[in-house]
Amino acid sequence: MHGSRIFGALVFASVAIVAAPASVMAQSTTDKMEQKVKGAAHDAKTEMSDSWLTAKTKIALFADDRIKGGQISVETVSGVVSLRGKVDSDDAKAAAASAAKAIEGVTSVRNDLEVVAPGDRKVVDTSDKDITRQVEGRFSNDAQLRKVDVRTDGGAVILTGAVSSIGASARASELARGVPGVRMVKNELTYDASTRTGARVRPAGSYAQIVAMQQALKDKGFDPGATDGIMGPRTAAALKAYQKSENLPMTGTMDGDTGAKLGVKVSTQGR
Repeated sequence: MHGSRIFGALVFASVAIVAAPASVMAQSTTDKMEQKVKGAAHDAKTEMSDSWLTAKTKIALFADDRIKGGQISVETVSGVVSLRGKVDSDDAKAAAASAAKAIEGVTSVRNDLEVVAPGDRKVVDTSDKDITRQVEGRFSNDAQLRKVDVRTDGGAVILTGAVSSIGASARASELARGVPGVRMVKNELTYDASTRTGARVRPAGSYAQIVAMQQALKDKGFDPGATDGIMGPRTAAALKAYQKSENLPMTGTMDGDTGAKLGVKVSTQGR
């Protein structure tokens, strides 16, 4: 009997020793998966943020009357904005860096702009009516910009209406600034995902509100897809699932009760 007990203890110890590494390995695998998920989420957030900063910087540059010439390219990596291209003067170069630094979220600016004097460049004197016509002509070739309202006053182009994203808004500023005779671009466009070609779901609220809603859904375990400020089908489906879990009307849109549950303030302007 004593020998049997010793044998049984040895068998139990052997099983425990074999099982322990398996348990540790399983835990290690889980940890690695969690790290990958967190890393992917961080990369997606960074990409969205960099795209947002690039677009905001372009809009600010093309709206600044101090920045002469429109040959400026903008690239953002991890909050660092790089400016490349050509401007007419040192003052314009400094103004470009200043405009970029003023964008909330920009950590630093790398100013690689070249100063190239205009020299004998022909002075362009174009009427406001002609400028408006040329800007509208450029917008007519872009499905997302065809409904943008264009007005010109003293060489300053004013853009109003709704576009699908901040990227489309930045492109509108860039196209308008490229028209000869344009002094500056005042971009007053709003973001409405229903203006996107093929969009089927009307957004509920501003870009910032939709981003906040998407992030809140993610935090609660409902995946809306990319945190891009666009009220697409995947975001609407995630919102419906959340509303169902909270016994709320499954509308797939943001209302006061849903916003209160998510902790997102719902704007009622224009409703």
